[in-house]
Amino acid sequence: MLAAGVIAEFNPMHNGHRYLLKTIHQQVHPDVLVVVLSTWFSSRGLPSLETVETKTRLALEAGADLVIALPSVYTMQSADYFALYAIEALKTAQVSLLCFGSETADFAMLEQSAAKLDEMKPVPATSQARNASAYNLTPGPNDILAIQYLRYAKEFGMEVRPILRDQSLKSATQTRKDFFAGTSQEEDHLFEAGQRWENYYPYLRYMLLESDPELLRSFFLVEEGIENRLIKMAKQHKDWNSFLAHAITKTYTRARIQRTCMMILMQIPKTEMKNHASFFQIQVLGSNLKGRTWLKSLPAGTPIASKLNQLPEYLQVWETKANSLYGLFSDIKPGWKVVIEYEKTK
Repeated sequence: MLAAGVIAEFNPMHNGHRYLLKTIHQQVHPDVLVVVLSTWFSSRGLPSLETVETKTRLALEAGADLVIALPSVYTMQSADYFALYAIEALKTAQVSLLCFGSETADFAMLEQSAAKLDEMKPVPATSQARNASAYNLTPGPNDILAIQYLRYAKEFGMEVRPILRDQSLKSATQTRKDFFAGTSQEEDHLFEAGQRWENYYPYLRYMLLESDPELLRSFFLVEEGIENRLIKMAKQHKDWNSFLAHAITKTYTRARIQRTCMMILMQIPKTEMKNHASFFQIQVLGSNLKGRTWLKSLPAGTPIASKLNQLPEYLQVWETKANSLYGLFSDIKPGWKVVIEYEKTK
């Protein structure tokens, strides 16, 4: 049986994502399609514009058979580590074919870039751009991820299937930008309008101004003296956009700053992350009958959790922190909602 996998953020879910899942079914014909999905926060350190429940349901409606989580701590990483942790989760689910959207049809170029990146050691705290530019690689943002997918798929013995993106379809980035600018968007009734950094910033600013720098340095991703710049900018700027604009440098990119700031809010210790620097875990978010049948077919002893208390203790703590933080600005139930069991109606 063929299990195909997709790594997704769906921030928010849009027609480009639906096109990808539909094309996989049409071209690959998998027996089961598994989506590993970022949860409350994205790889760029942005709050999710849709709740985990909403994203999961939309993924199932669009063709996913099984949706599993990539927890926020493993999501908020540079492209190198985001790809690694997501593929570890898919490997645990016995996925043998990784499918992903690509901005280029030049598969050979992606493979050559992946081979170059194999020569370097990625740094978790470092941005996608800096890791890639170290070898003079200048692909688009989605192809930076595609290159990382190729690297780790090869490492874990997965086949790959790049699918050329339909450039006529609106991107998630543009959708978010237009929505927060006040322009109506398709399905924007599903969006969480409060999920924007402007709302989180007062909490972050308080932490930066009142915490001992040594404490800040103990949190994951706080490296290279970034805490000093964040503290300085927090003293000077009372609103998020001004803080961010002045904090960005060639060393500290927008995504790097956003990820680091969210880790500070979640208070994830470096020592804990170092002790749990892999994610061979299936955290079920939703499934249809095919997905549930696939789960039952997995080898005995496969780490599968469909309830919060079935996760390792450290993950219970991290997921609760992420859920609670996100819940400050969305009307969600505390804890981990019951897994969605989905069946498409005719």
